[in-house]
Amino acid sequence: MSPTADCNPKVEVASGPAERLAAQLASMLPGAAVVQVRLQGPRTLWPHLGLTAVNERGQALRVPRAKALTIARWIIRSFPQAGWAATGGKAFDLRSARLSGLEA
Repeated sequence: MSPTADCNPKVEVASGPAERLAAQLASMLPGAAVVQVRLQGPRTLWPHLGLTAVNERGQALRVPRAKALTIARWIIRSFPQAGWAATGGKAFDLRSARLSGLEA
C-alpha cells in the first residue's frame, strides 16, 4: 500500500436524480435549505414561475431572476408527476432531496 492512498478521499456521489439535483442546487444556492416553486405568482392569474430560496432559519435569500427561472424549470422538469398545475406550489428540500406541498 502506498503512503498516499488516503490523501485523496473519495467524495460520496449522490445516487438518484433527486439527490443529484439537490446537490447541484445546494452548490448554486449557498445557504439555502429549501427551494419553493410556484407556477403562479401572488399577483398574477396566468402561469408565471416563482421561486423562493429559504435558509434554515426561514429567511428568504436573494436569487437573481435568470437563476430563479432556470432552477424552477429544473425542479418542475425533474418532478413532472407532482401535479404542478393543480397545486399552489411545492417545496424542494435540498437537505433530504424531497418534494412536498407548500403550506398556506
